[in-house]
Amino acid sequence: MSLRLSATAITAAGALALGACATTAPPQTVQEAALVTHMESRSIVPATAAERRSIVHQDLLTQAAFWAEAYELNPADREAATALARILRQLGSTPRAIEVARQALALFPDDSALLGAYGLALAAEGRGQQAIEPLTRAAQAEPENWRLINALGVSLEQAGRATAARARFEEALVIAPDEPSVLSNLALSHALEGDLDRAEPLLRRAMDHDLASAQIRQNLALVLALQGRFPEAERIATIDSTPEMAEANLAYVRAMMTSPRRWDSLSEGGLRTTGY
Repeated sequence: MSLRLSATAITAAGALALGACATTAPPQTVQEAALVTHMESRSIVPATAAERRSIVHQDLLTQAAFWAEAYELNPADREAATALARILRQLGSTPRAIEVARQALALFPDDSALLGAYGLALAAEGRGQQAIEPLTRAAQAEPENWRLINALGVSLEQAGRATAARARFEEALVIAPDEPSVLSNLALSHALEGDLDRAEPLLRRAMDHDLASAQIRQNLALVLALQGRFPEAERIATIDSTPEMAEANLAYVRAMMTSPRRWDSLSEGGLRTTGY
């Protein structure tokens, strides 16, 4: 679906443009002639506003192809760049999402949507220190956007600024009091500090939400296991995994609890932030 101008296409187009005034121009090759015919047969027109509005109802891969074509047709298309960066992040192609947003920001350095897309992709890639500045600017422009504030909290946590991170999670909860991803992230921040008594009720509250993910349940199971409550932890862990997988995870926790680097190990191999 995407249209790319390859080096061969440029050569063919150049030959056509110079043909009228350069009698010594070399003849087209068969491949160049075929490519020019193919290019001329294509209807390369931007998508209509209605098509752009309706694409949101398609699956992510279809959306990605749609916005990639729009972006390649016009790299200065701010809407296409923003949408493409967002969808690439959701598909797990975070390096490409970062690159698309970064290039677009060179043209629109103060665009809050692009700043948010860039920061969200950086956070998803684990580059929290770099994500703080664009997410801070985006959140200042959209102070009611809890997703940006939540992602800023994740970035601060990644950068080792736990107190500031929890302040952002609390701020996001004022806007979205029952959002399970924010509740979970606040709980994980407490857990990583060793405060399991604060982490557990937040994770239980998150797990009770209709939109609670498997990751939230696994994090609660891990927090319970860290308190030595293995039967309850195993019951929750097996909701989303096989008994064998749950037992392997709990065995990891038992080994971790004997380590002098217990909380470092938790951060490296256990709990994960969610929902941004």
